[in-house]
Amino acid sequence: MNILLVSGSQRDNSKSFAVAQYLQTNILNDIQEIDSTILDLSRYPFLLDHYGIAKDDTVRKDSGKDDATALANNKDEVLSQLYACDAVVFIAPEWGGMIPPALVNLLLLTANGSANGLPLGHKPAFAVGVSASGGGSNPISLLKGYAAKNSHLTWLPLHAIIQNVDDFLTQDWAPQLHSRFSQVQSRLLVGLKSLTIYAKQLSSVREELVELSKVHPFGQ
Repeated sequence: MNILLVSGSQRDNSKSFAVAQYLQTNILNDIQEIDSTILDLSRYPFLLDHYGIAKDDTVRKDSGKDDATALANNKDEVLSQLYACDAVVFIAPEWGGMIPPALVNLLLLTANGSANGLPLGHKPAFAVGVSASGGGSNPISLLKGYAAKNSHLTWLPLHAIIQNVDDFLTQDWAPQLHSRFSQVQSRLLVGLKSLTIYAKQLSSVREELVELSKVHPFGQ
């Protein structure tokens, strides 16, 4: 079973990517029969132009690349990872109360028409908000408010918010304690364990549910 960790920042070496590695190291690597991979959106810059580029196959002078080809390659690589996973963790940094544009475009890409199917249809998803200060709740609200409509993913009722992420990442792994950071660690541990249980249970019915979703793929 494969858990896909989506690092939702489009910045190189982001804290969201560090959180994804943190979750692999401290939780997912210790769960039997679970493999995990990280989808780092900073590696797919052309997805940012999902709705604006490659209209006339022009070449970007600064990159020397055919925009249409680069965008198609980015899409293919990302969609292959989305289709291959059994569950997904969205790690979403809060940027001015919003989520990054690259993450918005990724969610748009998961719709039936864009993805040639529903790569996340009826796959469980766990949301993690990330903030350099005391924020992080807005990404949770935004993701759970609209991300399931066209993707047809299944949100867990659980989520986690990592505030003061720089300090959090330096803490020893001790989810059994009652300190502020330990309680966040516990939420992450419970959330990811729950995610694997959902994924196992949904796997036997997912194909049938996806076929039903395709009848009304836009959620009306």
